[in-house]
Amino acid sequence: NPGSVARHDAVAWGYARGAARLGVDIIQMTEVQDIDIKNNKVQGVKTSKGYISTGKVLSAVAGFTPRITKMVDIQTPITIHPLQACVSEPMKPWLDTIIVSGSLHVYVSQSSRGELVMGSSLDPYELHSTRSSFDFVEGLTSHIVDMFPFLSNVKVVRQWAGMADLTPDFAPIMGKTEIEGFYLDAGWGTWGFKATPISGKTMAATIANDKAHDLIHSFRLSRFEDYELTGEKGAASVGH
Repeated sequence: NPGSVARHDAVAWGYARGAARLGVDIIQMTEVQDIDIKNNKVQGVKTSKGYISTGKVLSAVAGFTPRITKMVDIQTPITIHPLQACVSEPMKPWLDTIIVSGSLHVYVSQSSRGELVMGSSLDPYELHSTRSSFDFVEGLTSHIVDMFPFLSNVKVVRQWAGMADLTPDFAPIMGKTEIEGFYLDAGWGTWGFKATPISGKTMAATIANDKAHDLIHSFRLSRFEDYELTGEKGAASVGH
């Protein structure tokens, strides 16, 4: 199928509004400080705004996954790598597709505001940080200019970094865990956005029935213990 571009924050807003219409309370700017476990079972969540009593908790926090799993004393093989990107000053529209270079390991597209959105592969080192670096933007822009020399005088106006959660087999970890009532949806790396709809449906079914949905059985956490890995490294080429 042909590729496409979606504004990720608008997708999140859409899901949030839909959830709110169904009675879901979305509490923003609230830190999860600890998860209360007794007799190997979830009892509640301690937050910066108080205690929430619940028997079920889903962790779907991407690069912050190790912090949450540490609270429940679960070990996973997830490693965290920074992922950086930047945008240029606005330009007149000239690029109506995403360009991904497999040899230069960069991608570029143009937003509706005319900015060039540019990025490359994950930083090679493990680091729990969202700080951006000059080395990244210097290397990235040199490759972009290799492809499009006429962009040499275009200014970069903003750059940022996120944290990507990676598993050894490049497949997510989804489903139940050894802690009763604690569910995990993590390890999506940089490619989880497009799986949002089906990930949500299968995890909702898993939590409601307390049984892993058939579609996510291969993504269970115990596969690493059982040596039944699911190789997903070559599943897709993406512009993040």
